[in-house]
Amino acid sequence: MTKKPLSQLEGMQDWLKNEINKDKKELELEKIKFLNEIKNFKKEDIVQKNTNKVKLTIWQKLKKMLMG
Repeated sequence: MTKKPLSQLEGMQDWLKNEINKDKKELELEKIKFLNEIKNFKKEDIVQKNTNKVKLTIWQKLKKMLMG
């Protein structure tokens, strides 16, 4: 079975479909790679705890709420 010659437009359409499929595959690989990198992060690396937090007294909290 032989392939019939494609017109220029059909050839361009096939090329475009192939390129779109390549891009989709590449995008999926990049997504997987990105997700694997994110999984390796630790919470402590992203969010730093503020250990120097000062405890306010009840009166200080009320004053802060009322005064803004």
